[in-house]
Amino acid sequence: MSESRQKLRVLFVCTQNKVRSLTAEHLYRERPDLDVRSCGTAAFAKNQLTEEVMKWADMVFIFDELQAEAIEKKFGKDAFGKEIISLGLADVYQYKSESLILKLTAKIEPYLGRPNAKSAVIKQRRSLMPKATSRYAARGASKGSVSFLAKILSAVGVKAKSRKSGE
Repeated sequence: MSESRQKLRVLFVCTQNKVRSLTAEHLYRERPDLDVRSCGTAAFAKNQLTEEVMKWADMVFIFDELQAEAIEKKFGKDAFGKEIISLGLADVYQYKSESLILKLTAKIEPYLGRPNAKSAVIKQRRSLMPKATSRYAARGASKGSVSFLAKILSAVGVKAKSRKSGE
């Protein structure tokens, strides 16, 4: 990537900024073509969603309708004209859990590519989107994706569980 080209600024927004958005930030922050942050909509969130951070972002990923409602309430329907993508992931995961990382990667990949990519072709989409679909969610992970998952888990400091053959 040339020095003159600006990095894409990506913001992940969940409710508490403890699990989903923080895991997504940790997955994608090492990408050389991305500048990544995360925040939460709740008053007690680790990093608060502010006007400043919303204006900073080029692309905003939310996890469920609660964030969509909070953004609309705080910034209006236009939300500064930002591209907002709903991933449709409920708040039922553990921080950096294998299942969360696999789902995040599958749902974000169509927009940003894989976390370990050097750069990605970005799909341009506007406004709030319905729940994203993925080939992994529909059919389960293939052997190739498990290997990929092990690499991603390792990159964020989580040891992958070994799988017995025949499972």
